[in-house]
Amino acid sequence: MDALDAILKSNDVVAVLGREINVRLVDISVSGCLLESTSRLEKGTTGSLRLVYEGVEYGDDVRIMRCRASEGSGAVYYLGAEFIWTTNPSERSLRRIVSSFQAGAIKGLRFETPNELKM
Repeated sequence: MDALDAILKSNDVVAVLGREINVRLVDISVSGCLLESTSRLEKGTTGSLRLVYEGVEYGDDVRIMRCRASEGSGAVYYLGAEFIWTTNPSERSLRRIVSSFQAGAIKGLRFETPNELKM
């Protein structure tokens, strides 16, 4: 029996499907942020928000609190996300550097849902 067969036959396997979604940061505060996306996300969806600021990647875990379609454009959604305290803020935490962000300096923003397999 190979490793994949052993995993598939296990009674205690939990799988979480993940995906990466490009988003645009509209607004940010110490408690959360407003994102714009072409993907609809359900309220309660959790994931990691990652962005590049002045050449350094920062990130935090977030929970989607609301998802609203943009008026006049059915393919754009506004996502209200709150930072969730799964860990203490590190030096690369969005919560720590939010006050130093400058408009237009943020690149490479993406939302990632977990991609893990637990046994």
